[in-house]
Parts: sequence; structure tokens; C-alpha cells
Amino acid sequence: MPALEDGRVMDVANVIWCTGFRQDFSWIDVPIFMEDSEPIHERGVTSEPGLYFVGLDFLYAFTSENVGGVGRDARHIARHIARA
Repeated sequence: MPALEDGRVMDVANVIWCTGFRQDFSWIDVPIFMEDSEPIHERGVTSEPGLYFVGLDFLYAFTSENVGGVGRDARHIARHIARA
């Protein structure tokens, strides 16, 4: 289970990491990153159960990092979670 900086443990089933202006994956300690620190994913879905990304550059299309395209990507992730 994920632990917060103060040591509290959270019982969560899924984490959707929505990036902002600066991508910082340093706190994610799972083996899903390439040597250049970019996450390995297929349209935001990782091999780590329950870990998803939204808002990455070219997650699916050029607009994935913008308000106009992130909704489409978020719907894709939500459908994926609902099927699981």
C-alpha cells in the first residue's frame, strides 16, 4: 500500500498520476520506467496494477497534454479501470 511522507498508509486500489507543468516521477518506486525516466505505458495504462498516467506528452495524441485532449485520455483510463 502507498505510504505518505509522514508515514500514514493509504488503502487505495488505483492511482491516476495527472502530470502538470513539471513531470516528477521520483516518488513512484515501481519498475515501470525507461532509462530516461519516462514511464512505460500503453495509452496511460502501465504494467503495474492500478497505476495509470494522464497528461503526458503524446500519451495518445498531440493534444494529450492539453485541456482539449486530456478528457479523451481520462475517459479511456476510466473505461479501463471499470473493465478490471
